Amino acid sequence: MELIVAITIAIVIYAVQTMLYRRLWDQNLTVKIRFEDECVMAGSKTSLVEIINNAKFLPMAVFHVKFSCSKTFQFDNRENSTITDSYHRNDVFSVMGNQKISRKLTFTAEHRGYYEITSFHILTRDFFLANRFAKHVTNDTYIYVLPKKRREEALEVWFQNILGEILNRRSLLEDPYTFRGIRDYDRSDNIRSINWKATARTNELMVNVHDRTSEQRVKLLLNLETNTMLKVEEMQELAIELTSTLAQKFIEEKLPVSLTSNGLDVITGEYGTVDFGCTYNHMLTMDRYLARISASGGIEGFLELVKEALEDKAQDISYVIISPYCKKDLIDMADRMEEQGICVKMLVPYYDIQQLEYARPYIHDLEVKLTDA
Repeated sequence: MELIVAITIAIVIYAVQTMLYRRLWDQNLTVKIRFEDECVMAGSKTSLVEIINNAKFLPMAVFHVKFSCSKTFQFDNRENSTITDSYHRNDVFSVMGNQKISRKLTFTAEHRGYYEITSFHILTRDFFLANRFAKHVTNDTYIYVLPKKRREEALEVWFQNILGEILNRRSLLEDPYTFRGIRDYDRSDNIRSINWKATARTNELMVNVHDRTSEQRVKLLLNLETNTMLKVEEMQELAIELTSTLAQKFIEEKLPVSLTSNGLDVITGEYGTVDFGCTYNHMLTMDRYLARISASGGIEGFLELVKEALEDKAQDISYVIISPYCKKDLIDMADRMEEQGICVKMLVPYYDIQQLEYARPYIHDLEVKLTDA
């Protein structure tokens, strides 16, 4: 008789807890995955944070969070993970009633790009570990892995040469009598340009903006088409890194910089353009755009961009073309820009096994060892 009573009680307990878990397991339960930083430089460390908040009495002794992300993320702790076309992770928690858990997963963002985690799965078991309950959760988190900056001595020498030529086309002095307006302070601004009255009125640092007597601007044209089919992605990455490096150098010299490319934006699937600017925030905007580039849109698209520069005939814009592609169609257009008095410079990275067909005073070639790519 006692055995029958014990079995009956066990069945009742099992049935009740099954009913409770089936009805309540995902109530007042929030799970989020987010990147700790919005932007990091390629090769830097950052973290992914998992947050579980179980705001009810029902415990979940075995709770799984399963998600996938880019396999270019090198996690310090690789337990409970597999790598195929993506990095797949299955983290296990023990979550008591009315408990909040936060776990940080440190990783190195190895490769430039724009990465999202748009969804994940959660799974738990009941008290007797007999029944499983699962749910697909939508998520909204992303990270920009910004391009690295290059430090080659030859690149620095070339930059100083073209900088001198560009500066000769403009006056470095702002005209104090041509007041343009007021804007928010940027950490690259001179403290002497702060407008203290506007600052006191808004409780935010504000600076005066003056017109230049003859302002020269720089437009970067990035071409992702290449001369060879060898290690194409590596050469494209180099071109993107060179573009980011040049943009930073020009901004450090207070030169307004714009950027356009035949690279396809991973979000829009189209070409993109970043308008002129010369602040730290503008540099961040350019790097974000470069991070989102996923592939080349083809040489025809780039030639259209150069054609627009030809038709514009702007004398206050210096054009810097970054292109691993250096063939007759592009060179002919660059020659025509020179003939029209447009300031044009061209940076051509190429593998050491290649032979460049064209030499021009405005072309600077940057040799790359194929074995290093």
